[in-house]
Amino acid sequence: MAASAAAISLLLLATLAIAITAAETAQPLAHAATGGRTTIKDASTNKLVKSLGRFAVAEHNRRLRQGGGSGGNGDPITVRLAFTGVAAAQKQVVSGVAYYLKVIAREHGAGGGGDRPIDAVVVVKAWLKPKSRELVSFMPSPK
Repeated sequence: MAASAAAISLLLLATLAIAITAAETAQPLAHAATGGRTTIKDASTNKLVKSLGRFAVAEHNRRLRQGGGSGGNGDPITVRLAFTGVAAAQKQVVSGVAYYLKVIAREHGAGGGGDRPIDAVVVVKAWLKPKSRELVSFMPSPK
């Protein structure tokens, strides 16, 4: 009976040691992937990405109207824009999901000029009702 109890204790101890070792070796892998950006391959046709691109341009235009159109709200782009498409996108899990978009837009109205690339960051917090979207950044793209 004592030998059986000793064997069970030894077996439990070995199982615990294996579990701890497995947890320690898996932990660095989990931390390496957390918060990393991933490319969205079908950005130009992805419905969610295009919707977020439209939202970014509409939000830029709304802020511009509220600021009087003079760029007084700190926005470096001082003209209203019309959404054309999304050229590239990445996403990153943060407190929600941050979408890094290369939005293509042109100046709104007559003689709108050519397409302009814009770097926009939109954060989506899907657990909020209604779903929360926030335009964090909207800057001219260097390319």
